[in-house]
Amino acid sequence: MAKMTRFRYVEFYDVPRCIALRYGKRLFLLQSAFDEDLDDYESSYSIFELPESAEDSLKKGLWDFVGKTPRTCVGQVPVAEVTFDSSTRNELDASFLDGLMPSQGANETGGRK
Repeated sequence: MAKMTRFRYVEFYDVPRCIALRYGKRLFLLQSAFDEDLDDYESSYSIFELPESAEDSLKKGLWDFVGKTPRTCVGQVPVAEVTFDSSTRNELDASFLDGLMPSQGANETGGRK
């Protein structure tokens, strides 16, 4: 079984739609936004790397940084391919992020430089 990674989320419809998590030494945001044209949520999470400054907001339960922080999409993953814990609200298998990690950082655990 894959190692599960804890996450925080805001917005939930079938699964969390906006997720923040630390993987390795990096902080990521996964977002499956609502598409007005489709009248449904996007079928993939857009993956963004967050600055360390977002950690303070997350610890306080504030998500206002999402709209205020410049972000660049570094990848996508289909929502259906993300494995969550049985509650879908606490942990997920973040191994899909391994391809975004520098080779020396893929096996590192959380923490700050």
